[in-house]
Amino acid sequence: MHWPVPLNPNGNHPLFPTLPNGNRDISQDWDFIKTYNLMQKLLDLGKTKSIGVSNFSITNLKKLLDAPTTTVKPVVNQVELHPYLPQHKLLQFAKENDIVLESYSPLGSTDSPLLSDEVVVKIAEKNKVSPATILISWALWRGAVVLPKSVSAHRIESNFNVIDLPDEDGKELDNLHKLRGIRRLVLPNWAPVVVFDSDE
Repeated sequence: MHWPVPLNPNGNHPLFPTLPNGNRDISQDWDFIKTYNLMQKLLDLGKTKSIGVSNFSITNLKKLLDAPTTTVKPVVNQVELHPYLPQHKLLQFAKENDIVLESYSPLGSTDSPLLSDEVVVKIAEKNKVSPATILISWALWRGAVVLPKSVSAHRIESNFNVIDLPDEDGKELDNLHKLRGIRRLVLPNWAPVVVFDSDE
């Protein structure tokens, strides 16, 4: 489930239906718990080996896990995760509940300031690797799974180059958001639904 938002399947757009005021056209008689219940049936039918969610906050994960219809917890929660948005509390909650936290944006987004951040560049130069390698290695150092995206064969190949990040470098990146501020680089407008209740 890509987003915990039930969009109107009969709206004005097949992917992102909107209302005249610009808000998303939300299905009022549906919710993500009902969607997840249908996903569980795919397991029963042998159509898939595991199921997961994406862009779920701690609040929404708790709602899902506490729902009486939830019999299988999600294996993974794919989220935006990088040094500007480390999501320490979400990572801890995922570990405590045996849910893999996967970063779908370990390098930030297109034209992300992360790759040229002076702290990231300094750590990359110190370790004689690229800033991208440092960012991917940091996510792995924290115990997250990474899913860097690229259409370039060279970049896809280079994304496999990771290092054992020294703890001192990992801790410095863990605290980079304190210098730069919390920054969410992927932020679609889901109004009126609240998707992200915290960036911590």
